[in-house]
Amino acid sequence: MFFSHLKFKELGEEESNSDEENLDSVKALTAKLKLQTRRPSYLEWKDRVQSQSWRNGLEEGSICGFPTIDDALEWLRKELMDMQALDHQLARQLMRLRGQIHRLKVEQACHQHKEMLDDDSDLLCNIPPKAAFLLSTPLKHIGVTRMNINSRRFSLC
Repeated sequence: MFFSHLKFKELGEEESNSDEENLDSVKALTAKLKLQTRRPSYLEWKDRVQSQSWRNGLEEGSICGFPTIDDALEWLRKELMDMQALDHQLARQLMRLRGQIHRLKVEQACHQHKEMLDDDSDLLCNIPPKAAFLLSTPLKHIGVTRMNINSRRFSLC
């Protein structure tokens, strides 16, 4: 069984080279199970590193194609500043898009409410004048009628 080689340690017990042992056991297990990655990017990188064709264009004293470490750091700073500028540009663009989406949502809601009001006002305009007086009062369902409103025999509690 695979778990026969596991060792459990007491709480607080010092671990000696446990990270290296764990890494070795993971490597051994992957070798035993013949596990390999099939990602093309990893395989291309592995082939490139193993062939070391990337070193052919470099001078003997250069660092990753740069004459000095300062030149490499300067190039890295420039690249990071360019990336930061692009990030800011994308953030501004996303904020602008967010504002436009919000404005469109508000316009759409206003348009829908306007249509609803137009439909309801059309319905109210189509009611004959006699029928308007026959409608029940809005407060009739809670017991307030025209008669007791005039005589003030109701409570506002």
